[in-house]
Amino acid sequence: MTWDRAETDRDEDPAVLLQRHADRVASMIVTSSYSDLACALAEREVRMECLSLLPDRMELFDLIYTARFRRLREQFRN
Repeated sequence: MTWDRAETDRDEDPAVLLQRHADRVASMIVTSSYSDLACALAEREVRMECLSLLPDRMELFDLIYTARFRRLREQFRN
């Protein structure tokens, strides 16, 4: 799954865009119809999106989203 930026995404606040993409990944993790690999790849794409949009906020990304994804994997994938 790749995040193709639509015209509307270009005008959107980068933090809001990142949150929406992270919410999609979280949804993928809790839904059993996606493989672990698909979830990991989607998580990586969101991380790369953050690096592109907000490179100075990677530490915050790790604190919020990486921890969130890990908790969801532990809760719903184990």
